[in-house]
Amino acid sequence: MPALSSGWPGCRRNSGAELPGARRGPARSRLFTLFQPVPALRRHFDVLTRALGKPVGAAVASVLGGMVAMHGLAALAIAGIGAALLVPYAGLLMPDAGTGPWQKLLAVAGLAVIVALVAAAVAGTVLLLFTRGLLRGLKDNGYGLCSGQTQPGHEGPAALTDWLHVYFNELAGKSVDGPPLSFGDLWGPDPATRRINLEVITSAVSQQMVYSIPFRPGTPMFYYDPTEWSRLFPPAVMAALAAPFGSGHDGPVIESAQGRELRPLPRHGDLPVVVAIRMSLSFPLLLSAVPLYAVDWSRTANQRTQAAVTAEERRGLRLRATRIWFSDGGIGSNLPLHLFDAMLPRHPTFAVNLKRPHPDHVIRPEDPGNEGGRIYLPEDDRGGRLRYWPEPDLVDGWEQHPPQAREKAPLAGLAGFLWSIVATMQNWRDEILFPTPGFRDRIVQISQKADEGGLNLAMPAGTIAALAEAGDMAARRLVARFHPSGAEGGAGWDSHRRARLTTFLGVMQPATVELASVMASVMATGTSRSTGSGTVADWLVLLDTDTRYQRSSAMRAEAARFLTGLDGIGAATPRKLSGQPRTLDVGSLKPLPQVRLTPRI
Repeated sequence: MPALSSGWPGCRRNSGAELPGARRGPARSRLFTLFQPVPALRRHFDVLTRALGKPVGAAVASVLGGMVAMHGLAALAIAGIGAALLVPYAGLLMPDAGTGPWQKLLAVAGLAVIVALVAAAVAGTVLLLFTRGLLRGLKDNGYGLCSGQTQPGHEGPAALTDWLHVYFNELAGKSVDGPPLSFGDLWGPDPATRRINLEVITSAVSQQMVYSIPFRPGTPMFYYDPTEWSRLFPPAVMAALAAPFGSGHDGPVIESAQGRELRPLPRHGDLPVVVAIRMSLSFPLLLSAVPLYAVDWSRTANQRTQAAVTAEERRGLRLRATRIWFSDGGIGSNLPLHLFDAMLPRHPTFAVNLKRPHPDHVIRPEDPGNEGGRIYLPEDDRGGRLRYWPEPDLVDGWEQHPPQAREKAPLAGLAGFLWSIVATMQNWRDEILFPTPGFRDRIVQISQKADEGGLNLAMPAGTIAALAEAGDMAARRLVARFHPSGAEGGAGWDSHRRARLTTFLGVMQPATVELASVMASVMATGTSRSTGSGTVADWLVLLDTDTRYQRSSAMRAEAARFLTGLDGIGAATPRKLSGQPRTLDVGSLKPLPQVRLTPRI
C-alpha cells in the first residue's frame, strides 16, 4: 500500500492516459483493453473471457462453444466419422426398411449412444487441444495470458504497463516521452526523510517468500535478462534500468542457465516505480510473472568460483544465477500495513479492505455511512472487533431456501472446503489485523457484490461507477473521522493515538518485567558464564567474544547503559498485594498484540 503526502507538487488529473473506467464503445470498458493477450494466446483469451459475467451453466456452454469454434476442423472430422456411423442405424428407421418394432427400438438406442459418444469425443478432443495450446503458451509467456505491454498490430489504447508508465509520468508532471518516474523522484533530495514514501509487496514464488520494494538492505542482488524484460516493459523503462550501469559494473559476469548475460537491477532511488507496481500486481495466469535472477551462494560451484580468485580476477568470472518468478504481492500479503508502522505513530496510515457484503447490512448506495452497507469504519474503540463468516456447507442466501434445498451438493461442499484452505494460507496474516486495536480503527471495509471487482474485466459502466463511488465514499469517511478539518475534528486521530499508546504500554511495560525476571534467573538456571547473582553483567559477558563489540568500547558502553536501564524499569515495577507485578496490559484494548523479533519483509 502506498503512503502519499498531501499537496504533492505536480499532482493533477491525468489528461493523456485514459482512466480504466472509461468506455471504449458500447461493449467493453477501458479496463478490458488494459489486458491484451500475446498473439499465441489471443484466441484462448477470447474463449475464456466469454464466461465473464455469466451464470455457471451459461459460462461453461459459452466456453465450450468457443473451443469447438477454435478447433473446428477437428470437431468436423469427428462429427463426420459419427455421421458415417449413424447411417446404418438411420436406415433401419426408414419406412421401407421392413424392420420390426424391436429392431427400430435398438436402432434408436444405437443412434443415441453414437450421438452421445460423438459429442463426448468432440468435447474431449477440443478440450485437449485447447488445453495443450494454452499450457504451451502460458509457459512461453511467463505463465500469463497477457504480458502487460501493448501487442503488435493492436489498434487502440495502450496496454497496462505502457498505460501505467504514461499515467505515472503525467501525475508527476514529467514528460511522457522522458525517463519513467523513479523512487528517487518520490523521495526528493533526502532519501532518509522521504517526501513521498511508496512501498509495495511482491511474491517471489520460486523462493516461497515475499519481498518489499524498494528492497531492504541485506536482500540479495537481483539481475534481469534484457531480452525477457523487453517483452514486459516499454523502451523508456528499459533505458532507465540500464542507465545506472552505463559504464559497466565492477564485478563478475552473471549469466542465466541458458548462458545469457544478465544485468543488475537498479536499487533504491534509481528503480522505476512502474517496475515495482508491475511486479506487485502480476495477477496469476492473467498477467505474466516477472523473472529476476540471483546467485545461489548455497551452491558449491558458486562458492568455489568466488573463493578461488583474487579481487582483480573476479571481474572475469562467470557466475550462474538462478531464476526467480515474481508474482502478485497479494499471494503473500494483501494488507501490508506493517510497512509504514512505528512503535508510536507520527501520522495516520490507512488501509482499504475489499470484502463480501454482510447478510444483515444490505448495500444501499443512498446511505453514505456505516448504515449503507457499502463501507464500514469503526466509530469508537468498541467497533470492528467482530468478524462475519458464512455458513460453509450451506448455499448462498440459504435463509430464503426451503430446508431441503439449503445444503450444498457434495462436490460444491468439497470445493468450498479446499478453497477455504487456500484462502486461509493466503489471508490469515491479514485477518488477524482486522479485530486488533490500533488496526481496526484505520481499516475501512468496502463491501463488493459478486459481480464487482476481481477478474471481471467486462463490468458494465454502472458497476465501475458504483465501485468508484464506494472508493470516494471511503476516502470521505476517513477524512471526516481523522482530519482536523473533518466533520469530527480529528477525533479519530486522537482515538487512534490513544489506542496505540495504551497498546504500546500494555505490551512493552510487561516485557520489561519479563526481562528483569529473565536476568535475575541467570544464576539460578546456570545458563550463563555468570560470576554474580543474576545481573546485567551476566549477559554483557556474552559480548566479550563478539567482534563487533570488541572493536568499539562505545558500543559496549551503550549496550550496558541500555540493558541496565531496561532492567531497572522492570525491577522497579510495583507489586500488588498478591505479590504479582502491576502490569499495564490490563488497561489495554483487547485483543492485545505482542512484540517479538521477526524477520523484516
